[in-house]
Amino acid sequence: MGSNRCAGVARAALLGFTSAALAILSGCNYTPPSRTTASVGTFQPGEATAKSKAARAKADARNRRDDVERAAILESSIQLIKSAALKPGGDNFRLATQKLTQYFEGTPPVEYVMKPEVLRFLARQLPRKMMEEIQAQRWSESRDARHIEDCMMYNDIAGRVGGSGDDLARVRRVFDWTVEQVQLVPAGSMGTPQLPQVYARPYDLLLRGMAVESQGFWAERSWMFMALCRQLGVDVGLLTYSRGNTVEPLIPKTGDALSPLGRPRSERPPNIWICAALIDGEAYLFDARVGLPVPGPGGEGVATLRQALADPAILEAMSLPGLSPYETSRATLLASPTRIGVLIDSSQGYYTPKMRLLQGELAGKNRTILFHDPAAQEAHFAEVLGKRLGSVAFWTLPLEVETRLFTDPNFVAATQQSLLFFRGEMPLLYARIKHLRGDLAEAVSDYVSFRFSDNVPFVNNKNMAIPGAIQEGLDAYSSYYLALAHLERKDHRQAELMFRKVLEMLPEPSPNDPPYYMFRWGAHANLGRIYEAQGDPVRAVEHYTAADPTMQYHGNLLRARGLVFRDPMQDVPAPLPAAPKAFTRMAAPAAPAAEAPAPKPAEASKPEAAAPAPSGNPAPPATSNPPAGSGVVE
Repeated sequence: MGSNRCAGVARAALLGFTSAALAILSGCNYTPPSRTTASVGTFQPGEATAKSKAARAKADARNRRDDVERAAILESSIQLIKSAALKPGGDNFRLATQKLTQYFEGTPPVEYVMKPEVLRFLARQLPRKMMEEIQAQRWSESRDARHIEDCMMYNDIAGRVGGSGDDLARVRRVFDWTVEQVQLVPAGSMGTPQLPQVYARPYDLLLRGMAVESQGFWAERSWMFMALCRQLGVDVGLLTYSRGNTVEPLIPKTGDALSPLGRPRSERPPNIWICAALIDGEAYLFDARVGLPVPGPGGEGVATLRQALADPAILEAMSLPGLSPYETSRATLLASPTRIGVLIDSSQGYYTPKMRLLQGELAGKNRTILFHDPAAQEAHFAEVLGKRLGSVAFWTLPLEVETRLFTDPNFVAATQQSLLFFRGEMPLLYARIKHLRGDLAEAVSDYVSFRFSDNVPFVNNKNMAIPGAIQEGLDAYSSYYLALAHLERKDHRQAELMFRKVLEMLPEPSPNDPPYYMFRWGAHANLGRIYEAQGDPVRAVEHYTAADPTMQYHGNLLRARGLVFRDPMQDVPAPLPAAPKAFTRMAAPAAPAAEAPAPKPAEASKPEAAAPAPSGNPAPPATSNPPAGSGVVE
């Protein structure tokens, strides 16, 4: 698929809705707020003598609220943030940060000072201005509240999916869930010529169920895996190496008789390879690009970096010679001119003192990892990798996304474009949030309520029906997410039925089609996993070998090869039914068994009810909208 998706007929049908929709608040508003809430006594280095500092500390201590009042303030602020996703357009973030300011009144300024080793790590990579911002005591209703909201979502998922057991077993469950719930799409496939696709944060990937893994650096599913594992207390980084097994002259020839020599060859950028999860003193290898962990010796378990460097068969098992080679081998790692590098998440919230203080106050159902010491991560990778480690540095993509979401109007518009169906006025947002939080019975019920329904009204305007072109997208998303919900509940029969309905509904994707057509690829991959789990290798191979233009296809073929090797004499898979030529809308049965909500699990918590009509936030500025004449927004 091309780097940009052209505006096709299906997308043109959205034009009438899009211009109005962009003026309405979405559930993911990245508009910078009009102000930032500051806590009392902002610390500025060198502003006061030791005597005045001591006097102010005593005054702060006297002004500190009693424990009962502080506990109520903290609980209220957390509940405001938790309910914000189901009440878009409200004032939750502003109120929550005001309460956090109140909660931390009287905190000694020294609590906001970083440890020397953390300062040294950050100073090597961040500009001075950003270093000052990180140590500030100011609570931002955009960055800080959103970081807390994101982490709480990741914590809900990681705790529910990871379950109990040893760390490796929990990480494997989280990885498998990540691959099932978030499929890959080609880079650029969710953009338009006027608004090319941009990098997305894990929270947005979870909403839309689509991610990009391209050229190493653009590694969205890897980022999501990192974020979820952090909530399990497991450090994950991206491993890098340099290619050293090619011969090039140090001074390249130009072909120009008057100037035969070019500039000296600059140092090559490192290859970004794979996720490494540090567990029990080993670096376990998980490849989010192909959707598989690297198999251990004999195809059992998960391989470690130490095993991959010692045994060439480990990485050879990831290759499909003559069909889809795996670019990294033991030989390429050993030939690397540099040692193994590690890139860690650079999201600013994880290393700000404010988040360290707040994390220490959270307990019980609110316990969430908001802070992670980057210097401690560096030391952990050094301990595990030993002499094989080159350096530990920030992976700059997360910080770039975080910064541009609050500073770059075109980046904001491109992000909103990819989340059109998850705007606050759409019912899909509320169902998907419940789904991700583990309220699966309610999510299934909500998906069914608007799937293939006529005259579904906007959430915030019951007198206005959702246009048909938008309803088509809601039909596709709700069908696919119903399948994912059943899959998470281990109801393979219902999941199979819904994935098959998706394949009956959606044509083969092309550059002119809406992005939800790409759910065909995810449906094939998940059907392959379902049939493999059911002991039906022939049908599993049918779906694993279905065309997919992303790196997930390599992983699907590896799974298919494994099934064929187990029984080389099995029947040849039959050809799959052809995709429909156009979107096929199905009439909703009166009471479809495949979509009836199952009994609510005992452990699932009841979410807050969605607000009937989001309101309260200012509309995004005009600069956040696409340029005039930009065509359709997905």
